[in-house]
Amino acid sequence: MPSIPVRAALCAALLATPLLVLAQSSILPQQRDAAGNVMEPLGQVLEQGGQGEVRTQYCTLDRVWCVRVQPVAEDGDRPTTLEVSERVAGESEAHTYHVSIDVPQESELSLWPWIVRLAPGIGSDEPVTDPQQRAHQNVLVGGIVKFSTMYSGGGADASTLQLARVRHLQDDIQVDDDVLTLPWLGNAMIRACFSEQDMKQRAGACHDEYGFSARLGLDPVAEGMPVLRYQTVATRFPAGVSRFEDSLAKGPLKKKDLRTEQDPVCSYTRLFRFGEGMFHPDQALPDCAGYIEP
Repeated sequence: MPSIPVRAALCAALLATPLLVLAQSSILPQQRDAAGNVMEPLGQVLEQGGQGEVRTQYCTLDRVWCVRVQPVAEDGDRPTTLEVSERVAGESEAHTYHVSIDVPQESELSLWPWIVRLAPGIGSDEPVTDPQQRAHQNVLVGGIVKFSTMYSGGGADASTLQLARVRHLQDDIQVDDDVLTLPWLGNAMIRACFSEQDMKQRAGACHDEYGFSARLGLDPVAEGMPVLRYQTVATRFPAGVSRFEDSLAKGPLKKKDLRTEQDPVCSYTRLFRFGEGMFHPDQALPDCAGYIEP
C-alpha cells in the first residue's frame, strides 16, 4: 500500500488531470459522410483550476476541440457567447475563439452537445496554400436558445439551434456566428376547464398538449461541405386541436379524440446544403408556429 505522502501526491495528480465524463449522447456513434466530414458527440470534461475551482467544458474524445458556454460575472447579464478552444499539436496553449449567439431577453443559452469536424481542405471557402493553416480543421458548433412563458392554464417553452462555423483562412481565423438557425424543441400545455360544461365538452381533457422535437445529422452521400439532414416530429393532444382555434367553439370532444397524434405537416425532413455563407433547405419549412413558439 502506498505511504501517506505517496497517496497525497497521487491524489494531487489526479485532481490536476482533466476528467472526461461522457455525456448521454456520447454513447451514440459518430456519423461520417462520403467527403470525410464527421459529426461527433462532445463529452463533459472537468478540469481542476489553480484556485480550486472546477472548469466544465465539452470536448471531442481526442481533446483537440472543446466548447462551453462562456460564463459571465455574477452580476453580469445572461451568457450569449460560446467559447471554442482548439489544441494544436506541438503547442502548449490552446487557441480560443468566440461565437456570438442571439439570446433575447428572458431566454437562456445552452450548448449543442455535438460538433461537425470538416474534412481536410473543406470549409474555408477560399484557397489556403499555407501548409500550417491548411492542416487545421474547420468545424461547426452550436448553441441552443430556450424561451419560456406561463399561461393561466399552463405554460410553454421552445428552443432554437444556432450553428456557427470556425474556419482557418490563409493568414487568419474567421468565425461565422450564424450559418443556420432552426427550430429545435417545443412543449406547450394550454387551456383549462372553468365549469362542468367545459369539462363535459372537453370529455375531461381540459388541457391541450403540443410537442415538437428535431434532430440533425449528416447526409452520407455529401461531397465537400456537409449536407445536413433535419428531421422533426410534432404531436398534439387531443387529436385535431390547434392553438389558433377556440376549442370550445368546436363540437364536443369524443372518446376517440383522447389520443396523441402526430401532425403530418409539422413532422417533416429537409436537407440543408451550403451556399453563399449559409445552409439552405431543399424546400421551404412549413408554418409550425403552434409548436415552435412559446
